[in-house]
Amino acid sequence: MLDDIHIRRLILLSAARDAEAFEQLYRLTAPVLLGVAFKVTGRRELAEEVLHDAFIKIWHAAARFDPTATRPVAWMATIVRNRAIDTVSRADVARVISVDEDEDSLDRYFDWSDASEDEADSARMRHWLRGCLDELKGGERQALVLAYMHGLSHGELSNQLAKPLGTVKSWVRRGMQSLKQCVDSCMGVS
Repeated sequence: MLDDIHIRRLILLSAARDAEAFEQLYRLTAPVLLGVAFKVTGRRELAEEVLHDAFIKIWHAAARFDPTATRPVAWMATIVRNRAIDTVSRADVARVISVDEDEDSLDRYFDWSDASEDEADSARMRHWLRGCLDELKGGERQALVLAYMHGLSHGELSNQLAKPLGTVKSWVRRGMQSLKQCVDSCMGVS
């Protein structure tokens, strides 16, 4: 079990740019935080990448850590979880955007029947959607991918992204509006 007082002290020393304290912080918490990253990503190599990126963020954010507001490992786990969600989200978007991947993957999430009459129209619609997803802001894209491809509710998105419910709802709403406008402009709909 990790000692909160010791971890809190190491974070505060890291904020003062004590490299030895940061190294000790890493050694003590990395196994637990790797588990957090793995739970989200489901892949060891991706979880290790997330952990590395998260520790860089922890190093830079240590000065903003409020030792009275949260438990230190929970603070670090939130950073790891958010980085893992962002990584998984980008990987999911990359799968959707990738032309070389399974073209039917979008068909599982979107009904093209009203928008296209033949295979060429369907392929064109998938291409437009990929491009439009790429144009969304990070938070909006992440919220949409998690909501529609992973089936998360607004409340679950709020928890996963560690953002207020209103912010998440706004991201989804704006993301859907932007996505619709982009696809409509690609299709020449006014």
